[in-house]
Amino acid sequence: MEKILKNINLIHKYLCISIADEFNLILDLRGEYVPTQNIVSKKMIIATTFSIKVVSDPQLKLFLSALISEINNGKCSIDFMKERIKNFEKQGRQEIKKLFRQ
Repeated sequence: MEKILKNINLIHKYLCISIADEFNLILDLRGEYVPTQNIVSKKMIIATTFSIKVVSDPQLKLFLSALISEINNGKCSIDFMKERIKNFEKQGRQEIKKLFRQ
């Protein structure tokens, strides 16, 4: 995904919502990943910097790693993320909305 830096807030929201939807868990992911440049390809990617709260839950770690991998490999488009967020917000989950007002 060539527009990682431009869309980092959208990516953050998509990752948080995906975890909330899959695990019924509200988790602030700030500090769990960073946008960086791939040394070989020079392409912008998301690199994981998982803390103990993610590493200590193998299913969560695997799920989040898979989502980030899909973003890095271009299999998860900006339009897909926007649609997923929109659909999730239609469900009216107030606890998620509060997370993104911070």
